[in-house]
Amino acid sequence: MHRLVSLAVFLFVVVVSAAVSSLFVGGEWYLAMIKPSWNPPAMAMASAWAVLYVLMAVSAWMIWDAMRGLARVALAWWVLQLILSIAWSWMFFGVHRIGWAMAVIFLWILVLVMVIKTFRPLKQEASTLMIPQLAWLIFMAVLNFYQWHLNGGGLASIF
Repeated sequence: MHRLVSLAVFLFVVVVSAAVSSLFVGGEWYLAMIKPSWNPPAMAMASAWAVLYVLMAVSAWMIWDAMRGLARVALAWWVLQLILSIAWSWMFFGVHRIGWAMAVIFLWILVLVMVIKTFRPLKQEASTLMIPQLAWLIFMAVLNFYQWHLNGGGLASIF
C-alpha cells in the first residue's frame, strides 16, 4: 500500500504543476500570433503533455521507490525541471516574452538532461521514461524559436 500512496503523491505533484502551468493561457494574444504551419493543434499539445506528466510522475516515483545513492539529488533535479516548466508557461503565455521563454526552455532542457543522467545509475527504466520529454522539449524549443522569429525576434523582443 505504501508504494501506491507514494505513486499517488508523485502523480499529485505533476497534476499540481500542470494546473499551475495551465493558469497561463495564450488567449487572444496567442491566437493572433504568427505560427509555423507545423504548429500542433492545442488538443495535440495537451494530449502530449498529459502523457509526459504521467511518465514524469512514474519515473520520479521509481527513483523514490529505489531511494538509494544520490536519489535525493536526482529528485531535486526533477523538481527543478517541474519549476522550469511552470516558469516557461508563465514567461511565454503569462507575460508574452517569447525570447525569455526560449532561454527558459533551453535551461529546462539542460536540467532535464541532468535528470536523465542522475536517474540512470539509480534506475535505468526511470531514466528511459524521461527521454520522451526530452524529445518533446527539443521540439518545443524549435517551435518556440520559430514563433519568436516569426513574431519579430531580435533582442528588442526579449526586453
